[in-house]
Amino acid sequence: MFDIVETVSEVWGADRVGVKLSPYWRNGTTFTADEELLADYDQLLKRLGDCDLAYLHLVGPDGGVVGDDTLTAFGRFRAHYRGSVVANLGFTRASGNDLIARGLADAVSFGAPYIANPDLVERFAQGLPLAEGDRETYYSGGERGYTDYPAAGRP
Repeated sequence: MFDIVETVSEVWGADRVGVKLSPYWRNGTTFTADEELLADYDQLLKRLGDCDLAYLHLVGPDGGVVGDDTLTAFGRFRAHYRGSVVANLGFTRASGNDLIARGLADAVSFGAPYIANPDLVERFAQGLPLAEGDRETYYSGGERGYTDYPAAGRP
């Protein structure tokens, strides 16, 4: 990974390069975020801090509810990486703003909420409810579930 970051940075400049990592990604029992693995990520984040990246996009734990586990995880990430952090996974407007206010991230990205809410920024700004996504249509190859969600306040 560092060879790739270095090579790409030589071409475009490190300030235009971002890296995405998923320390808590899991695949059954094959890959589990245990203390040993997270300690490896601690070292990885420290080294990436020397790369002067535009940002580091980190996917937090998938606990179904954003709470102390997420705050602990991003606190750990921030302790080892001082550059710009983009946080992802399971955030709401309130929890994303809280994470930023605590200084644990500089921005929050929203994946699934954008699928069902292409007007997500407007909904957040106006305090409007979010539409629920239909997970069965995600990555199914058709337009259903991607282009047929109505904008807020419209049928």
